[in-house]
Amino acid sequence: MKFYFTYGTDDQPFVGGWTEVEAPTARAAAFAFRTFHPDKTEGLLNCSDMYPQAVFERTEMFRKGNFGHRCRETIILRREAANN
Repeated sequence: MKFYFTYGTDDQPFVGGWTEVEAPTARAAAFAFRTFHPDKTEGLLNCSDMYPQAVFERTEMFRKGNFGHRCRETIILRREAANN
């Protein structure tokens, strides 16, 4: 699944745009996001909001951008079986 972490205009990793995170669940996506962008306030993600793909794709941000920017980075959480 894909999740979108959006940014505002102040005090976040980016100004505008979003980070796309590919992970099996929202909880796993938040964990992966926090690995690169730790909470500034414990328990609060260091972004404006988090959306699942189906919801985000219906927003104006997805169609037109967010404060003049689109995707800033992609984080992929993936497990692969070893073929020994």
